[in-house]
Amino acid sequence: MSGRMRGKRTSVTALPKPRREKYKGHEIVYPSDGRRKRLFIDGRPVLYGQVGDQYYLNVYAYDRAKTLEEVIRRYINYKDKVSQNSNMQ
Repeated sequence: MSGRMRGKRTSVTALPKPRREKYKGHEIVYPSDGRRKRLFIDGRPVLYGQVGDQYYLNVYAYDRAKTLEEVIRRYINYKDKVSQNSNMQ
């Protein structure tokens, strides 16, 4: 018998594509399903969570926002500011 299965058909459900966007030159990839609490910023995984109606990033947990997009923008702004200040020294 060849490598194919005979007589059985299996359906493969295509996963939704993750949403991608750019913010100030940084690529953000949101999870394709809401169960995974991980997104990617510039190819690096970032865990996030939700407390009540506010989102936070594990690497920046003391700052929370009503939307995931807003907390990501704040984090990127913070990282850019820190990077600028370290380049000035």
